[in-house]
Amino acid sequence: MTAVVSRLTEGNGLVLSGAVDSANAGQCEAEGLALIANLPTGPCVCDLSGLTTGNSVTAAVLMSWRRAAAKRQQTLTLRAIPTRLQAILQASNLLPVFTPT
Repeated sequence: MTAVVSRLTEGNGLVLSGAVDSANAGQCEAEGLALIANLPTGPCVCDLSGLTTGNSVTAAVLMSWRRAAAKRQQTLTLRAIPTRLQAILQASNLLPVFTPT
């Protein structure tokens, strides 16, 4: 299965689609970090509407991206979180770090 990381076409952020697994997580992480490094300042969004599944590997990639955004004084908000990934983030008490207050 493949995953695709791309720049958000409207707004400030990125898109993660497909399926993230242990075989492609490193590449997804690196591609996302490169995109975040080149985003304009301000809040950014990660659109997950194209994810076919969510798992703990996906959560780890998203946490890496969140840390990179935070180093740039940016927030990373998740949009269209798949149900399974939302449950993992909630059970891990990580959902609040991706939710604007």
